[in-house]
Amino acid sequence: MTAAGKMNLNPTEKKVLACLAEEAGLDTYCGESYYCFAVISEWIHLDRKEIRRACRSLARKGLTEYGRGLWNDFGPAGAGYRLTKAGREAAQT
Repeated sequence: MTAAGKMNLNPTEKKVLACLAEEAGLDTYCGESYYCFAVISEWIHLDRKEIRRACRSLARKGLTEYGRGLWNDFGPAGAGYRLTKAGREAAQT
């Protein structure tokens, strides 16, 4: 049984999971990038508060991972979330 089959995801969690999976597929660093709430919110047009709640819930379920002290080409980039292996598998189902 897949990770998604073992747990119930609400519609917002499903949207966030699908969004992160799509971006990870386009990521040149093999899905290693973390995305902040504001960026995810722009992509799926949901409130930042809803995104935050969904990301944290997905992290508790082992589908996303939180990273802090992140950097980009311009310097410090704050914090964000990315899919775990289980999250990628769940997004494929």
